[in-house]
Amino acid sequence: MVAGLEETSDGIIEIGQREVTHMDPADRGVAMVFQTYALYPHMTVEENMGFGLKMTGHPASEVQEKVAKAAAVLKLEPYLKRRPKALSGGQRQRVAIGRAIVRGPEVFLLDEPLSNLDAELRVDMRVEIARLHKEIGATMIYVTHDQVEAMTLADKIVVLRAGRIEQVGAPLQLYENPQNMFVAGFIGSPSMNFVSGQPSGDGVMAPGLSSGPLSVSANLSSAGSNLMIGLRPQDITLDEAGSTHRVDLTEHLGGVAYAYLTAETGEKIVAEFRGKNIPENGSTIGLSFQNESLHVFDAGTEQRL
Repeated sequence: MVAGLEETSDGIIEIGQREVTHMDPADRGVAMVFQTYALYPHMTVEENMGFGLKMTGHPASEVQEKVAKAAAVLKLEPYLKRRPKALSGGQRQRVAIGRAIVRGPEVFLLDEPLSNLDAELRVDMRVEIARLHKEIGATMIYVTHDQVEAMTLADKIVVLRAGRIEQVGAPLQLYENPQNMFVAGFIGSPSMNFVSGQPSGDGVMAPGLSSGPLSVSANLSSAGSNLMIGLRPQDITLDEAGSTHRVDLTEHLGGVAYAYLTAETGEKIVAEFRGKNIPENGSTIGLSFQNESLHVFDAGTEQRL
């Protein structure tokens, strides 16, 4: 709808101070970068990047100047005479972004632009896009299913589920204060742990985390009889006196390790450990955590309390 490729049935779309709801796509000042690079295979990099300007009647000298400037920003100068088949996936994606840059749009629309790249290239291109955004200064609307991309690139994240907005905010705001279980589980890697609980006086009972009652800052007056308690893996520490869990599997990633644990209730949680004191597979360990790090959700509505 922002691009003008889908009809807007209700509401308005504004870019800057201009209403563009029913404006022709070519007049909106929008450039789109697709998940598939959509490059013309018979054209060189230079021709691909300048094609849009050429079709709108820009002088050849202006097209060449804008292509050269975009190629310099994207480090594509050595490849300008190559065709797409002679480029790597990352280079092709840079050409697709370059084609958008030369148009000088007010808004860039990027539809999962890194999903076709391998892991190492994705990291490199993520850094490139972040750098590019700072240099160009234009607004970018970036669609991704990768929450790491969302956290590292965004000034503002809009979390969508089934076409509905779940929460809008800065990355750390969503991370620290998720409004519901969907946002809490989506933002953060590994995901937040969830265990069942029940109200108990001024606190909660969560046998999957502790044998005793837990004090929480949540307002439980409107809570139902069933709760879900959220706890992030990095907020868990080893404690011999803490609640006991069996270590099913430990993943060692160098500076960090993730232990996949089973509580006495049978509930599964993940804990993050750093340093050399890493629990072994099959062992039984005690865990503790700060009560302030707990998030309490209504199990029925999944809303945070």
